[in-house]
Amino acid sequence: MTKDKKINVLLCSPYQGAVGGISRWTGHILAYYEIHKSYNLKLVHYYEAIESGIFEFSKLRRLIVGLKNYIKIYKGILNKLNSENYDVVHFCTSASISLIKDVVFLKAVKNRGIKTIIHFHFGRIPDLYTKRNWEQKLLHKTIKLADKVVVIDQMSYNVLANEGYKNIELLPNPLTPKVLELIEQNKFIKREVRKIVFVGHCIYTKGIYELIEACKELENFNLKMIGAVSDYTRARLLEKAGKNSSDWLEIAGEQDYDTTIKEMLSAGIFVLPTYTEGFPNVILESMACACPIVTTNVGAIPEMLDIENGENYGICIEPKNVQQLKESLQKMLDNRDFALQCGKNAQKRVIEMYSMPIVWRKLESIWKKN
Repeated sequence: MTKDKKINVLLCSPYQGAVGGISRWTGHILAYYEIHKSYNLKLVHYYEAIESGIFEFSKLRRLIVGLKNYIKIYKGILNKLNSENYDVVHFCTSASISLIKDVVFLKAVKNRGIKTIIHFHFGRIPDLYTKRNWEQKLLHKTIKLADKVVVIDQMSYNVLANEGYKNIELLPNPLTPKVLELIEQNKFIKREVRKIVFVGHCIYTKGIYELIEACKELENFNLKMIGAVSDYTRARLLEKAGKNSSDWLEIAGEQDYDTTIKEMLSAGIFVLPTYTEGFPNVILESMACACPIVTTNVGAIPEMLDIENGENYGICIEPKNVQQLKESLQKMLDNRDFALQCGKNAQKRVIEMYSMPIVWRKLESIWKKN
């Protein structure tokens, strides 16, 4: 496609009514597009929300609910393609069993002669190409079907490039400009040295139970957990925290975006002891808020915090390691000069490398190159 030709892009990605990093990425992209529309690009979004609370369902029920939802999405995509001409259809996925759905969707769009992009919002690709399991086989099929494949971290890009794939593009997640606006509006918020903040969907794969175990051994602090939480999970967290947990633990539940950023600005430590991630928005946001960060070495997180080069942008530990988690939190609590320097370094890095204008230009070029 020529640079000046107007292109129509259909973005099929979770958004309103969905939780998780892909939904937040979608919201940031759509918000930026609305402000910075150009004459040669039209972006249309489509998605049907998955039933609320699906992650707390049994595996069988999740499969049934997911199948019903994917049928609805499939029909909706076809209706969109029938009602308007699109040059590119951009699918976002978190892989796993959803790759079956992605294969079906890609085939349907390609049969109409429309270019396709599959955007992998997860960081497990190197692991999958080591295991060579069923998920890797589906991933391979998906990559071969798509015209372009977008990955979010350098390691995934390197692995796929070394496998001989020629259609791979690297695109980090962006820091939404709204974060910087909120930081400027709330620049007088003081950081509470002994306040630890967790932000994320409160499910076990975010390391929430290890976090409680680690914090039980700390003194003179408080932990605030922000994010969607079921009654069942809340009860389990309180049970694991034990007696007198009300002295140090607050399970705040889901909060609006402005409130969440204000909490990050006041945090003495931001913690995300997650088992698996792609390119988490909450790490970008906590970096922008100059938070001292304790997190895990999964997905793109070590790349985001430049752990390999030994710079002090935060602390990365092994997932599920309660002892490392406790020691890292203790270090941030006790060594405040180190903690605050990590926060300042991270803030500078995120603005220089992951600001929205930089990432948007790359995304737009991917659409136009297709």
